Amino acid sequence: MTTVQQVFDIAIHMMDEQSESSGSTTTADTQEYRLRTLSILNGVMPSLYPFSDTCTYPDRGRPVCPLLTQPDHSRPDFTQTIPLDDTLALGVLPYALASHLLAGENEELSAWFMSRYNQTFSDLRNKVPAVFEPIPTPYGLY
Repeated sequence: MTTVQQVFDIAIHMMDEQSESSGSTTTADTQEYRLRTLSILNGVMPSLYPFSDTCTYPDRGRPVCPLLTQPDHSRPDFTQTIPLDDTLALGVLPYALASHLLAGENEELSAWFMSRYNQTFSDLRNKVPAVFEPIPTPYGLY
């Protein structure tokens, strides 16, 4: 299972905001990004959840994505597990996170990351295996 830290690391490296000397993603420059990450992920994950292998459908209604907890906003818990399968968590979610983190700072790069997110998610969504189900005949057979 993928952790918040892993998704954050990928997004920061894609944005080229890591420490130049050590490659660490936890720096003074990325502190603001760390504080916003859990809220951003909680906003993005529900749209991905129905396509995840970890999704469970209730008897009635839509599936509800488990959210990440954030009891102390000044020290976010990046050890939490992302409630999506690894393909979505590592292959799609970092693009959305990078796009949202850059919004307002670098609109062009933010838009590029969002287009990559949309394309990658679309590609993966189209590869979800179909399931056969009976076709109801409400008016009987002719």
